Amino acid sequence: METKNQKIIFSTGVHLQSVECVINGKKQWRWVAVGFEDESFLNGEIINPIEYARKQENLVEEFQNE
Repeated sequence: METKNQKIIFSTGVHLQSVECVINGKKQWRWVAVGFEDESFLNGEIINPIEYARKQENLVEEFQNE
């Protein structure tokens, strides 16, 4: 979903949205991941990246081997 002045693009495996933010007191635009497709990996293991979380460690869900 796009809002005024925001753009959403798709890069291989990830949907990115433009977001205006303030970093170190300076206003700038950044790309933020808003959705993922295909497989994602962390240290060679398949993971499910989560778009947002209250804690950094909750941004990744590891799949359990069955």
